[in-house]
Amino acid sequence: MPVQKGNHSAPKALTLGLLAGLFGMHGALASDTSGTMRVGDMHYGSPLDPTGWAPMLYRADPEGTSYLHAGMLRTPTGALYPYPPLPEAGKPLGLSDWNYAGLLQLGYLHVGGDRNAEYFRQYADWKSGAVLGLFVLDFLNRRTGQYVELRGSRLSGDDQFYRLRVGRYGHYRVEGFYRDMPHTVSTSAYPIWNGVGSTDLTLSAPLVPGASTPAQVAAVSAATPRRSIGMTRTRAGLGYEGVLYRDWIGSASITNEKRTGTRLWGGSMFFNYPFPSNGGVLETVRPIDFRTTDINLSLRNVGKVWHFLATYNGSFFRNHKDHLNFQSPFALWNVVGTPQVADIKNGQFSLEPDNDYHNLRLDLTRTLKWNGQFSMAGAWGTMRQNDALLAPTTCTGTGGIFIAPPVDYTFQCANWNTTAALSQRNANARIDTGLVDARVTFHPTAAFGWHAGLRWYRENDKTRYLAYNPLTGQYGYISENGSQGSVVPGETGIFDPNNPLYRSYMVTVRNNPFGYTDTIFELGGDWQFGRKSSLGVVYTFDHNRPKYRERKRIDDQRIKFDWVSRDVIGATVRLSWEYARRDGDRYNYNPYRQFFSESLPGFVEPVNGLPAHTVADMRKYDLSDRTESKARVIITYPWGESATLSATFYGNRDNYDATIGRQNTRTTGATVQWDWQPTPATVVNVYLGAESSRLGISNVNDADGPDNGKALGTPGQTNPNLGGPLYPFANQWWELDRESNRNGGFSLSHDFGRVRADLRYDYNGSFGHVGYRYATIGALANRVPAAVAAAAAGYPDNKYRTNTLDLGLNFAINRSVGVRLFGRYQTGAFSDWHYAGFDKTLSYDHRLYTDKGGQLHYSVSLVGVMLNLKL
Repeated sequence: MPVQKGNHSAPKALTLGLLAGLFGMHGALASDTSGTMRVGDMHYGSPLDPTGWAPMLYRADPEGTSYLHAGMLRTPTGALYPYPPLPEAGKPLGLSDWNYAGLLQLGYLHVGGDRNAEYFRQYADWKSGAVLGLFVLDFLNRRTGQYVELRGSRLSGDDQFYRLRVGRYGHYRVEGFYRDMPHTVSTSAYPIWNGVGSTDLTLSAPLVPGASTPAQVAAVSAATPRRSIGMTRTRAGLGYEGVLYRDWIGSASITNEKRTGTRLWGGSMFFNYPFPSNGGVLETVRPIDFRTTDINLSLRNVGKVWHFLATYNGSFFRNHKDHLNFQSPFALWNVVGTPQVADIKNGQFSLEPDNDYHNLRLDLTRTLKWNGQFSMAGAWGTMRQNDALLAPTTCTGTGGIFIAPPVDYTFQCANWNTTAALSQRNANARIDTGLVDARVTFHPTAAFGWHAGLRWYRENDKTRYLAYNPLTGQYGYISENGSQGSVVPGETGIFDPNNPLYRSYMVTVRNNPFGYTDTIFELGGDWQFGRKSSLGVVYTFDHNRPKYRERKRIDDQRIKFDWVSRDVIGATVRLSWEYARRDGDRYNYNPYRQFFSESLPGFVEPVNGLPAHTVADMRKYDLSDRTESKARVIITYPWGESATLSATFYGNRDNYDATIGRQNTRTTGATVQWDWQPTPATVVNVYLGAESSRLGISNVNDADGPDNGKALGTPGQTNPNLGGPLYPFANQWWELDRESNRNGGFSLSHDFGRVRADLRYDYNGSFGHVGYRYATIGALANRVPAAVAAAAAGYPDNKYRTNTLDLGLNFAINRSVGVRLFGRYQTGAFSDWHYAGFDKTLSYDHRLYTDKGGQLHYSVSLVGVMLNLKL
């Protein structure tokens, strides 16, 4: 397996660690025998070596890829084949036919500088101390083809991998593996709660739930010690693949992934923008304790005429923590200025439920005349979850607001803080899927071929839930654990046909069982012009019928042209252009009546009419009419006998027919790369990349409610049209998001004989700008002077930059002992207006944040030494 030459990954991928080339040794072992997608995982590695076996790949075979042709060879498109690694002959194991080879890599790491910088530690648990770089032990019987492979690496207890493979080439393979991967979410978190990582967050002293002032909360937040938030993925599995009988091949694997840790989460006790000094918006910390078990089975047969493949995929998710309860430090005050006396000072979230997934698939393929092939696939799948549901609330006492008889908007928490308030105790959720896919391909001549395909897929949501409380005879649910209705009269979240105060309220009472049926027809052909040029054309018609959406029919037509020539000034040029048009039937801005209380018996339409669901001019981006075009140019130029210059240029355009909603997207980019390998001992790579994108959207702020100078229930709520009294043109706003990404770098590797040197530099930069304009200040949700001034000034740019320099020296002391010296120096700069001011305080009135964001500037160094011992 060749050493990876180029790296065009995003900035996050840089944190995966030192590149493969930095940890090699003089005198490589045989390369890895990965060659299947059916057994175990496809990739193993650690930040010390992302590939999992780079130290075994360094000594290049001077014979290249062919014993018949000296030097390097090229692919048909002109790219160089890298020199393959020189296989290690191994040592005999006694007098048997077995040989063995091994490698033990031990060393020490020292991390200096800003070692806790978030973007440095994001996917790597870098620590100073002794490490196991790599442990390899291979056994091979060249006469029978049997083999045993053992790999292992350990950076820390949360950052390691081990894998064992046993098999016989052409007969069977058994694999077992275990690996950890950390994911640091934040290294600058300051949660004010006790019990972080559990399902119950309690406030730290001296804070009192529901009775603390913003000043007290700010003081506790400022005194809270810094901590990290993140999780660890632990993945283990066992798999088998082999010949069962004659031409029948089977495979089976089971994989278990466990995720443990914490992540940042929300926690609202009703918003306080229109009602200052009320409720509270909190950033909490939720627990992570998941386990997912995947089972994969397959049986295939490859005959002379028919090919057969049957597969089963099952996935079983279990969450060992089903809820998150948190205490709010702030009190609730209703709009008439009196405190809420009910015990509403806790919040609750229901976390991801246990669920199961099953999928059965059968593929049949038959060879036909005229160099043809017919294939058909059918599949059935189901996703199910039947977790026990939580009680609608956790409050005690009396919630809501009592104004004066008969205006009583209160509710008894005892009627809602029990599972007896549910219409059903379990979710009983189910989604079934079906697939039929047929395809025929013919190549009657060497110069012409065509294909046609028809694919049908259905997703059917069979979940049905009615939010009904048999204890009260009411429908809906208590919103925000009772806090919302205890601040604003009537916003409790329930519909009651027997109570004049609640029989006209629009609330959600049923789940929306979204589903769709998708039929895709494809017809294409390709023509060969001479020996060096070809043209391909593909037409696709996609007919989608969604359920319970704004449209009942969506048609997407697409045509794509591909042209390839290997005779343009000695280079290979690949051009592709694609055009698509999407439309459908009439757009219904509000198809959800049957899921709201207005569909229930006893609902009384308000005197002023039903309020508008949303602005009628809104178009959701996946249902809107759209025109799309894509273009791509790829050039590969052989530069002399040992170098290749390649470049890619691309652009995508989408225009949406939407006055309100997503309006357009644009993406353009280019990459240029030069690869040079004049000898097996020298490899040079230089690359540059740039991409820019933009997204334009528009929306309108409604003119209803006290923040717009109107009382609830004001006439005009029923008009959904843009330009009407509820959605005036004066309240429209537009946003244009622009992002620009740049990356570049070079790498140099040279083997001097007993010393090998590796040098690499990578730069990644991301720049984002949010452009915002509005018709009048009526478009702003928050119109206090400071907010208006900030909106007029615009948003500052977001900037992310990293520079990484890697250097490695590998010394071969003798054939069995080597020493590896390596180092990394990385700098980063971070600026994001979402975190502006968090370096001073995380508490703003009744809004509390937990995470300060990434370190604004950091520099970190990593130095290590490894002793390489060939076993």
